[in-house]
Amino acid sequence: MSVSLDLTERRVLVVGASSGLGREIGRIAARAGARVAFAARRRERLDEAVREAGGGAIAVGCDVTREPDCARAVAEAVDALGGLDAFVYVAGMSPLAMLAEADADEWRTALDTNLVGAALIAREAIPHLARSHGRGLFISSYSVRECMPGLALYRVSKVGLDALIECLRSEHPDVDLTRVVVGNTGGTEFGLGWDPERTQAIMDLWRERNVFPNDTTMPVDVCAEAIVSVLAVRGYVDDIAIMSRATDLSLDESLEQKQAAGGDGGA
Repeated sequence: MSVSLDLTERRVLVVGASSGLGREIGRIAARAGARVAFAARRRERLDEAVREAGGGAIAVGCDVTREPDCARAVAEAVDALGGLDAFVYVAGMSPLAMLAEADADEWRTALDTNLVGAALIAREAIPHLARSHGRGLFISSYSVRECMPGLALYRVSKVGLDALIECLRSEHPDVDLTRVVVGNTGGTEFGLGWDPERTQAIMDLWRERNVFPNDTTMPVDVCAEAIVSVLAVRGYVDDIAIMSRATDLSLDESLEQKQAAGGDGGA
């Protein structure tokens, strides 16, 4: 951790914390003194993340596509931590498919994970944040700014997430709700299960149409550190964008590493 962050005794729930960005956010928050509940559906990875974090971190099983899981995860975190000062909703996934190919199951999975799950976690967590004068962070995406072939399902779900945040703010003006726009980030599982040939074909199309001008990815720890810094801010943070720059890892290199690692997609 390259900057000094003080989250001593802050009680934080990170949803989507078994790998990638969510896992790193949880680890950095714990090292900054927070008591962190790591929530995700893959229990074995979740337990590993908690052991790495230390600092009294706990694991909470949660499949965000299941409403009872979302309610139970928040309740377990509140019971274990003695309340809640913040949550970070990181869970997200994206099929790689053109609209003409996308089926109903792909649509439902993207929307349930990226949008509906966020709404369900927020519904359960916000009453606790209101009591603690806490903060909720939602991880959005630079993709809301560009209409990129092959990522339409992801973009629609994230545009919906942005609208959800605005509506939650209007209903809960006493709670700080922050939208964090994140650019290309290496070290995550986004795109891990994409077919290599389809990936290359769609990336070529992005470049041909100049819809992907920033062809780099930032390190996951750098992105996570910036996100955790928002938790440490005393004032209200409306929106913030964390983007990669030209000196970071190229997108091709990042995707090659993911595809070589194997595994399934999603976060």
